[in-house]
Amino acid sequence: MNHNLSIRCLQDADLRGKIVLVRVDHNVVKKGIIYDPYRIDATLGTLYYINAKGGKIILMTHVGRPRDKKAGTINISNDTSVMPIVEYLRNKLHINVQVPEFMPHGDKGYLSIETSVNHMIRDLKEDRIDAIYLPNTRWFAGEEAKGDEALRFAHQLAG
Repeated sequence: MNHNLSIRCLQDADLRGKIVLVRVDHNVVKKGIIYDPYRIDATLGTLYYINAKGGKIILMTHVGRPRDKKAGTINISNDTSVMPIVEYLRNKLHINVQVPEFMPHGDKGYLSIETSVNHMIRDLKEDRIDAIYLPNTRWFAGEEAKGDEALRFAHQLAG
């Protein structure tokens, strides 16, 4: 396994037709409401650039702290949803952004990136939708995990 990965500048990459996973800091939702969209607006240039170069965008962010570390539970709720961000992007950019639905496993959150996202990726590649926004990454058990669980989550994100 080659551990000497070369990370190029976005401007050097050929993005045509490629899926581009973009981790953004859109942690602007408090109790289901966006109070200041500055962090979202600050990423628009990057999103425009990827789109203009033919990239197919999948966005991800965390919102709030839905994990109760003492109890080991994850609270999936509208208060920490990415939906207000998605609605903001839909209205501001006039684009079709979709959020895949995953099945929570009780109070443990989402255990994996489910294959249902593959249908959306196909729609993204075939220009039926403009972007995918993953649910709050902190709803996934592996997002704040350590060791093998964190590695498994990273591999799932990489596809």
